[in-house]
Amino acid sequence: MAHFAQSRKNMVDCQLAPNGITDDKLMSLFADIPREFFLPEDKKSYAYVDEDILLNEQEFLLEPVVHARLMQYADFKETDVLLNIGDSTGYVSAIAANLVATVVTLEKQTGQLDRAREIWAEHSTCNVATITGQYPDGSAENAPYDVILINGAVSAIPESLLDQLALGGRLVCVKRSNALEPGRIQIISRISENQFSTLDKNDSSTPYVDGFEPQEEFVL
Repeated sequence: MAHFAQSRKNMVDCQLAPNGITDDKLMSLFADIPREFFLPEDKKSYAYVDEDILLNEQEFLLEPVVHARLMQYADFKETDVLLNIGDSTGYVSAIAANLVATVVTLEKQTGQLDRAREIWAEHSTCNVATITGQYPDGSAENAPYDVILINGAVSAIPESLLDQLALGGRLVCVKRSNALEPGRIQIISRISENQFSTLDKNDSSTPYVDGFEPQEEFVL
């Protein structure tokens, strides 16, 4: 629809461009790929708002600026294999598929991304593989990955995920240790077998990806 196309243009011009998104190819993908396609009917009207879109108690679609920042900081290469975690709608995979060689997307339960698979097929997106599993576990059987993208906040990053990074690989997420305070976008790079570097970027109060929430502490 025309109003969605105008809203998509406004998202790029008024949300992404003024907030440091400078990657031309990434900007063109945000301009061309309809977010509303990947949302349920009752959420489509919110497709281009500048906030997270809650789908249910555990799943959400990231606000455009945070989403674009995470992808820009991931510094994708055409030869990269990406592990995509927390992509509840398949929209993130649709964009990433144009930037990397292979996207491995986790779905928590079989059938979660059935609608997304239909959309990918309709648009000849054939380099996305879906794997069923819990988000914090990643997918060790398909490792190593050049990039691991966690689409939201984490209270801590499991060692098992870092182990799945290739040498020179990057893990990008919002590190948010405390639910009462904003987190920061974080880039963790694997320098050697046992050495990692960490770079903090923008503040973000994005919700936690399911399975990455802070653990409750009980004090007697």
